[in-house]
Amino acid sequence: MDPTRHSSNSLSSEECILISEKKQSLEYSRLVAVALDDKMIYAFFVLAHSLFSTSSKPFSLLVGYFSGHLKLSYQKKIRDFANLIGLSLTLIELSPNSEFTERRHLTITTFSKFVIADKISAPHLWLDLDTIARPGWEAFFDHLEKAPSSKKLVVAKKLKSPQTRFEGFNAGVLGWTNQPRVEWITALRLLPEKRFSSEQFLFNKLYSGSTHAVEAKFNFLSSWHALTNELSKALIVHYSGPVKPWHLADRHRNAWTKINSSWDFWFTAEKALLGDPKVQPALYHLTNLRRRALFSGRLHTGKGALAGWILRILAVLGPLGVPAVWALQRRKAL
Repeated sequence: MDPTRHSSNSLSSEECILISEKKQSLEYSRLVAVALDDKMIYAFFVLAHSLFSTSSKPFSLLVGYFSGHLKLSYQKKIRDFANLIGLSLTLIELSPNSEFTERRHLTITTFSKFVIADKISAPHLWLDLDTIARPGWEAFFDHLEKAPSSKKLVVAKKLKSPQTRFEGFNAGVLGWTNQPRVEWITALRLLPEKRFSSEQFLFNKLYSGSTHAVEAKFNFLSSWHALTNELSKALIVHYSGPVKPWHLADRHRNAWTKINSSWDFWFTAEKALLGDPKVQPALYHLTNLRRRALFSGRLHTGKGALAGWILRILAVLGPLGVPAVWALQRRKAL
């Protein structure tokens, strides 16, 4: 199969399984799965381009979305983008479960990794959309292929840091093996209220003892940015939490990289996207999406809400926000 071809029609689960199984027989059967909604459309383009532009071998990208959560115009933009750069891409429409809820900065799209894994029985790499890929990310496929047959998931180790405030593994980067998936709807229904929107808690509950751990460089959390030696080795950088690089206005970016240097990797990936000659026919639409992305964060008043409000206020203030960012940078340097 020509790696520059792509399929962009919405498929039934049976068709998806058939396609994924066919891909396994191909030399370049390397499948990456993501999911998005209207709020995350711009982040998708940055991630997809970072994957494509840094890959040394062909791979296929499967993009899922829940019914009613991705505009038809955005679906067309995704297909057009794949055509422009020669990306092998399949769009699939997913049906949300009535148990899915939204809480704090999380939307129901966070549960799509369960739904897609149930549809796609073949091994594949799952990436949250708040990630970017750097050269060498494809080595994850080698770990996925060589994972012990008893393991259901390949996950990244966590680093020792005051910012590591979770138990188990982070679920933003997952390697699904060909082992059967664990039934999860029942467990979701039984979760306590405060955990009901945490797919990471659910993953750790369901797959404890069934994971194969690889180096943290395959899921380097941006909150670990102070670990500069490890940051330099990162192959997949994950901007977990409520604030994202695309929420920050251009005028604050240089200063912000002194607050969190990992954000520079996302800015570099975005620059590569917008500067790619193949992408120029879509530049007008991408620029519009980029502006909208500044205000795409889901604001709330719960735990961890302050940072999201700060970036939203900075976006509204424009140049008047420069002193505030300068003060944050100075506080970080002290």
